[in-house]
Amino acid sequence: MRTWRTIILLAVTAFFMSGGPTLTVAPRSAAGQVHSEQSDPEREARELLLGAKDALSSGNIRYLRPHLGQKVYLNLFTGINGYYSGEQAFLILESLFSTYQPISFSFSSRNFSIRNPYGFGPLTYEHRGKRETAEMFLSLANVRGKWVINQITIATR
Repeated sequence: MRTWRTIILLAVTAFFMSGGPTLTVAPRSAAGQVHSEQSDPEREARELLLGAKDALSSGNIRYLRPHLGQKVYLNLFTGINGYYSGEQAFLILESLFSTYQPISFSFSSRNFSIRNPYGFGPLTYEHRGKRETAEMFLSLANVRGKWVINQITIATR
């Protein structure tokens, strides 16, 4: 059984192994104001994380497919651990969630800042007619101006 310290260590290690965050700076006017026609990276990160939370809560795994990066780090309680292409990661998650059907997911901790957006919290799922809970961690990376999911960790309690 993994402890919280191990989960956090794995998450931080994967984050830095992936090259860390890529910052996107919005152009500013002479007065220092961000131009309103430019998108707000923090708002986009928040929308993606909240969309993923809502999708997982309703069992809509397909929502994740277009939001997975080209390289996604998975660390799952089933023993899957490593970097996968976005498509491979989706197929692995689809298979996982067909066996461990998500019932709800919420954030107990989250950060929407453009430096390192993430969400972390309990994932309740059903497996063989029994409800169980795991801890799920999602982090984002900004790749060429677009937020993508670059890490998913799911550990049993």
